[in-house]
Amino acid sequence: MLSTTFLVSAVVACIAGMVRGFAGFGAAMLMTPVFSALYGPAVGIALCLLLEIAVALPLVPGVVRLVEWRRIGLLLLAAALAVPLGTHTLTGVEPEPMRWAISAIILGAVALLASGWRFPGRPNAATTVAAGATSGFLNGLSGMAGPPIAFYYLAGNEPAARVRANLTTYFVFVDLIALASFASRDLIGWSTGAQGLFLAPAVMLGGVVGERLFPLASEKFYRRLALGLLVCVAIGSLLV
Repeated sequence: MLSTTFLVSAVVACIAGMVRGFAGFGAAMLMTPVFSALYGPAVGIALCLLLEIAVALPLVPGVVRLVEWRRIGLLLLAAALAVPLGTHTLTGVEPEPMRWAISAIILGAVALLASGWRFPGRPNAATTVAAGATSGFLNGLSGMAGPPIAFYYLAGNEPAARVRANLTTYFVFVDLIALASFASRDLIGWSTGAQGLFLAPAVMLGGVVGERLFPLASEKFYRRLALGLLVCVAIGSLLV
């Protein structure tokens, strides 16, 4: 626990937890590249998923009253079907072209949101299924389910508190689905679970701090931060 690798992991986990507690997403953006470099992609992504669940669970009781469960359910159903495809792709496809494709798609989505575009009315069922499936695929592939769902909610006109509540709750379930897929392919071992247990306090502490900071932010600041996080995801995906 006093090794340089562990201390670096703990600091990154704490910062990532703070981002997650504030924005409702973005922790994987920080943890996945660092953990993949320190432990290898498969272990790094599995560890990231474990810590994402650890930081999100204490946040759910405070936001559950704002969650729109019907849409969350449809998103999760689509994600559950797509996660195994992403996991299979992780173990069988060259990563370089996939990283560039993910980065380009995310940057395009950010540019669209920054232009002021929003869904005309509420997103329909087909749009919801597409967002969930894309999120599940990316979660199985890279441990970063955030970009499609963040785009899906930010493209609407809901207040920041409701967006954050839905993102926080969605990721608890989709990460559990991804973990089950990883476990079924023997990509999670006892050592990974032990590492996650020791790093959990750091990421949970960050989550509490981020949650306390959220009420201090304006709607405009929240959306700008969310777009900034998506840009960082696009850049970070090239480094994983």
